[in-house]
Amino acid sequence: MIRIGTHLSISGGVSNSAVEADRRGYGAFQIFTSSSRTWKQRLPDKSDAKSFSDRIRSRGIVPFAHIPYLCNLASPNRDVLGKSVIMLRDNIESCNMLGIRYLVLHLGSHLGEGSNTGIKNIADSINSVRDSLGELTLLFENTSGYKNSVGSTFTEIGRVIEESGSEGIGICLDTCHAFAAGYDIRDRDGLNRMIEEMESNIGFDRLGLVHLNDSKFDLGSTKDRHWHIGKGYIGMKGFENLFGEGHFSKGNFVLETPANDDGDDTTNMKAVRAVLKKVGLERDVVP
Repeated sequence: MIRIGTHLSISGGVSNSAVEADRRGYGAFQIFTSSSRTWKQRLPDKSDAKSFSDRIRSRGIVPFAHIPYLCNLASPNRDVLGKSVIMLRDNIESCNMLGIRYLVLHLGSHLGEGSNTGIKNIADSINSVRDSLGELTLLFENTSGYKNSVGSTFTEIGRVIEESGSEGIGICLDTCHAFAAGYDIRDRDGLNRMIEEMESNIGFDRLGLVHLNDSKFDLGSTKDRHWHIGKGYIGMKGFENLFGEGHFSKGNFVLETPANDDGDDTTNMKAVRAVLKKVGLERDVVP
């Protein structure tokens, strides 16, 4: 089955996001559990957290949390790394309070110190919080290939998983990031190359989520600029290729597309459903 939704606001209380996901008929959705703009993370109010968890459980909706972009577990800067680990711990605690079982995180930047340094810092950070994970799975998200980033290839993500210890770790595939990093999912051979690299270095049993985003820039740009489904350089053909492949004919999908004059959540969800209809998967969507 396929569960689809978007990233939602927690304005007015985290439980409001679950209410909105239910109202929109989403099978999945994503939130920040606290402010995405500050290092200080506020834990959810207990009654608000209960309302959230009760709603998602009763409706069968799958929620995902995304750690704020300030977090940089690859950083060689001791101050930034220390604050990043605290942020990770806080987000883990919030997820466990809310009944969220998946936390997405970018692997960050080694700031020119080299990927080996970045990977070691990530692995040490993950291992320092492993005892607090409980039933939570950390989903490593592929990056767009920007300078000094860790995790723009699935081979490198596989290394991070191996050095971090495999327990409690999965991946989140971002289509815009993959395309920006040079994986051409518009082309069958390009899509197969990505799939083979994911399978051999990570395994599809670790795929917990797909971020469905078109790209505002062309293949290999290394620019992380999400765009509206079918209106960017990936185009409808790229998403038809993706959903037409068996590994992506089921699972959880969240859109992180912008809201502007060119489109919003409603238009982007319609575009995704048009793709699913084209490839014969429209009946597989939950609910």
